[in-house]
Amino acid sequence: MKIRLLIALLALPQLASAQDDLLGAALRSFGLDSSTVGYRPQPTWGPVPRSDPFRLPYFDGLLARPLRIPNFTREMLWRYNVWISGDSANFGTPTLAKMRPLAGLVMNSARNLGHDIGRYGFDYSPETASTDPLVSVLLALYGDRGRVRGDNIVYQLPTQDWSNNAARMREQLKDVPAEFQRSLAAIVEAIREAAKWRDASLGAIPRAQWRHIFESTTLEESQCDAHTFDQTVYDAALAFDSRSAFYGASLLAQAVEKEAPVLRKFAGRDFAFDIPTPLGRIVVRGSGKDAHYAQDCALLVDLGGDDIYYGSVGASNPDLPVSVALDLGGDDRYIDAHHGLPSQGSGVLGIGMLLDLGGDDSYDAKTFSQGCGRFGVGVLYDEKGKDRYASEGFSQGAGMYGIGILFDRAGNDAYNTVYYAQGYGFSLGLGLLADADGNDSYIADDVTLTHVGDETPKHNESDAQGYGAGRRGDHTDGHNMSGGLGILNDLAGDDTYSAGVFAQGCGYWYGYGVLNDDRGDDTYRGVFFNLGASAHFAIGTLFDNQGDDKTDLVMTLGLGTAHDASAAFYIDLGGDDVYTMSAGDDRACSLGSGINNSFALFANIRGNDTYAPVGNALGYATSRQRGDWSIYAPGSGLFFDIGGIDTYTYRVGKDNSSWRSVEGKDGGGVNMLGRDAEQGGVKFE
Repeated sequence: MKIRLLIALLALPQLASAQDDLLGAALRSFGLDSSTVGYRPQPTWGPVPRSDPFRLPYFDGLLARPLRIPNFTREMLWRYNVWISGDSANFGTPTLAKMRPLAGLVMNSARNLGHDIGRYGFDYSPETASTDPLVSVLLALYGDRGRVRGDNIVYQLPTQDWSNNAARMREQLKDVPAEFQRSLAAIVEAIREAAKWRDASLGAIPRAQWRHIFESTTLEESQCDAHTFDQTVYDAALAFDSRSAFYGASLLAQAVEKEAPVLRKFAGRDFAFDIPTPLGRIVVRGSGKDAHYAQDCALLVDLGGDDIYYGSVGASNPDLPVSVALDLGGDDRYIDAHHGLPSQGSGVLGIGMLLDLGGDDSYDAKTFSQGCGRFGVGVLYDEKGKDRYASEGFSQGAGMYGIGILFDRAGNDAYNTVYYAQGYGFSLGLGLLADADGNDSYIADDVTLTHVGDETPKHNESDAQGYGAGRRGDHTDGHNMSGGLGILNDLAGDDTYSAGVFAQGCGYWYGYGVLNDDRGDDTYRGVFFNLGASAHFAIGTLFDNQGDDKTDLVMTLGLGTAHDASAAFYIDLGGDDVYTMSAGDDRACSLGSGINNSFALFANIRGNDTYAPVGNALGYATSRQRGDWSIYAPGSGLFFDIGGIDTYTYRVGKDNSSWRSVEGKDGGGVNMLGRDAEQGGVKFE
């Protein structure tokens, strides 16, 4: 068995030898090892394995051997981080080194869903005509769509019925620099190519159903209670060719980013044009204070100024297969006041991208926005500035049968939402919110109760901040849909995280949730199933890698707690940290609690830490099922604090000591242990 130390990824000085491995010693004391500690369902258990076609391909293997999860998660994050903050010149292969960050994020999101898209990298440069390149590619769009010239618009308007397209295009473009036209032609050619891949992705779904699928959200919204069901959407999810959509989006992202430096040369200029095509309008505006209505634009480029964008921008729909918007600078406002209208970098039944390359911007939307992919790919990229994002849900990095990415590179940013957001992955989907730098706040509103769930009437159900979930149908119609992958990845800054129920590195129903904060003095507030938690055959992970943090689990089930044959990890690698429970009671479980045949681990390495939990904590476990379940799905709750002078205000726990939980008793597949040590470490596969 190949073992990789956590030190290989986290650069810790501990873990130098086998005797330093406190985790391995703990497992051996229970007669367990990495191959026997996980959930391994047996055929005699009947329907418990609940196989379905929506399962992440690697998921069952991870749940069976949970000690693989930390390094597997780190590897997924590394794939992103080399693009978010690294220098592509460091890549070993010349082709991979030429890939641009957004293309890298899309490609690796596809890989993290189990698809081999662009594995060795690519350098896509669309071919354009040597003379009159922009007019040539615009005219080619008509042939692609089989349109008669003049019948050329997604949304028919009398003013856009042109009888001589080429002449009218050239008239609009006569004052546009040739270099700008060549660059724009490359992007339009990439849009043309991406549209072909988008059409292929929907080829097995009847076109007559696209509008219904576009408007329906019953499957996603019933993920826990499963009281509603939409057969059309369910069948479409199985028929959707996601590989084609992901590949087309990768090509488009590569082309747009390669041309962005050329377009920047013209920031502040004032030429403009508006050309209709069968794929949508091609619009360029100058550096003034513009008001944009971009719902029918295949491409919109704004050369600067403090602009306002109303409604849908950089978002696809059944009639607009691809939409790209680039704003080259200015303090801009993006406003979408319509429920159910995709906007601000959303791919719903298509591919949508919004890139804002400078300024202090504000993004306001209702749903399906700010990096949302649903039967498609949606990307919102903000390069710099102090930005504010506000939405209700299905936003800020949300993927359902697709990929949704929100990437903010720099600035002190505020992210506000209610539900299904900030790194939310539903079935066959991946949602990523990546923030490279700045003191940021991530809020899933728990004050105004508009999205109360089943767990408690006193808090909203957030389903956010690194949350992967599926549709649990075993207690209703039986249409189980394994969950997707939700990731919130913040690389630097003193950050604030606050949410209601189900959030912050949380998984539900074969879903996989990840919250990673690389460095900074951070504040966390969660309520119920938060902060590295999971429920019902799921995986939840939270990594905080540096800084003095304050963490409050308001009620219960968090800080490395797993329920019902699940796995959960909370790993903190430095700083003087404080862990409290402001409104917990004797039923609470936290800080390394494996509930009902689950595996849970909490580890804090280095720092002078304070623990003030209530209820059951610091290495606690239960087992609902015995017999074979005790062997093939043992319940394990493990707590480790390594290094520092620590304070415990709890009935068990003491600096430089070890203990077994006072609740329950050992044996029967129930394994509980806590350890506070001056030195040592934990070793994962």
